[in-house]
Amino acid sequence: MVDTRTQSVSRSGVAAPRFADGDLYSLAEKHGTPYFLIDEATLRRKVSEMEQGFSEYKGVFRVAYSVKANFNPSVIRTFASEGILFDLTAPSEVVFVQKAGGSAENVMYTSITETKAEYEQVLKMGVRKIVVASHTGYLNLAEAASKLNVTVNAMIRVNPEVHVHAELHGSMGHGKFGLQFNGGSQDSALVVLKKVLGTPLLRFEGFHFHLGSQIDDPSCYAEAIEKLEAFILGARRQLGEFRVNTIDIGGGVPVPYGRKVPTPKDLGDKIVGQLNSLVESIGDRFMLVAESGRFLTAESTVLVTRVVNMKRFGETKYIYVDAGYNVLLDSALLKHEYPVDVVPGGKPSPQKVALVGRLCDPLDVFPISSRSKLGGAELGKLVVFREVGAYSLVMNMPFHSQPRPPVLMRGSQGSYSVVRKGQDVERLFADEGGDCLSN
Repeated sequence: MVDTRTQSVSRSGVAAPRFADGDLYSLAEKHGTPYFLIDEATLRRKVSEMEQGFSEYKGVFRVAYSVKANFNPSVIRTFASEGILFDLTAPSEVVFVQKAGGSAENVMYTSITETKAEYEQVLKMGVRKIVVASHTGYLNLAEAASKLNVTVNAMIRVNPEVHVHAELHGSMGHGKFGLQFNGGSQDSALVVLKKVLGTPLLRFEGFHFHLGSQIDDPSCYAEAIEKLEAFILGARRQLGEFRVNTIDIGGGVPVPYGRKVPTPKDLGDKIVGQLNSLVESIGDRFMLVAESGRFLTAESTVLVTRVVNMKRFGETKYIYVDAGYNVLLDSALLKHEYPVDVVPGGKPSPQKVALVGRLCDPLDVFPISSRSKLGGAELGKLVVFREVGAYSLVMNMPFHSQPRPPVLMRGSQGSYSVVRKGQDVERLFADEGGDCLSN
């Protein structure tokens, strides 16, 4: 098991992975910098935290991993071995899950485009639980099921239209996702539910909603569940009895990133009692699903870079590292503040410090978290960005002809391995069309 001396405690009160300085330098010498480093034990621990947070639910509770957050095959394989579900939105994600050891039986497929061709493709891959979020999506799924003569467990994605205090919103005016409960058009949950219930090869499975990302106040879940309960009871009065087998409350459990945030237990304490009451109210002991991508992966991973230049400009000390926002794109797009450490550290600098990347772009300046410790920075020292396991790897881009860095993993027993080879410039040149020059 991982030595607890290599861990620290985050603002959420949960141990975050730490790596021995000597290991970080040895890996830098062997693989170069920058590189990503994933801790397998943390991935598994985050699943356990989610499950413990909802342990008081009276029915079956399942964690679903949103693969869009990090589709590295070793990450997927780790979660597959935990037996959790996978929340997928593209046929290519199904390919990744199956090749990494996951099963189509554990896939919940939520398309955005909902085309007939897409549904045919995933049905041929064995996916049978599909979420629809539009009337056109229903029609396309029904046609695909009929063409292939397969029975599909169809869920309906609703937009509860509740106010969400979060970094990114998926409700209340964000109509891209889900159906209104009673919108007065064919794209309303009631109309689509009626159609699903009346379609022979579609077996109604349940409801899905997603309120947002980095939700600071879990009370929005309580309001959404209250609205869903009222809708179910009202729909039964109009359409007759139907069974609810699954309710998916989406993601949104936040990552600390240097501040105190609600934990899965906080969320569970807030809404599990209400969910148990919902079971009694509708008479169905439904399977409860909570999705997470960011929460399950963010704290597991660090980005290791090296100080390659330093200068003083006025009252500011500039620290240049050999990584740019091409590997941490949301630092530029969302001004995301990752906790950053110098390894080994030193006394805090009396000067104002700016941490900048190697790109020729004025946006390539990393916002500094209140948890960052940049004292002791010197040429050649390592700088470690923490909690970067969600959306960083999947957003790597080759700006300035920068190849993708390698990704390493520390296994549960403490050994290190390469889980994504670093891309060399020759491969990048070929991928960008260089191999077409001779044609």
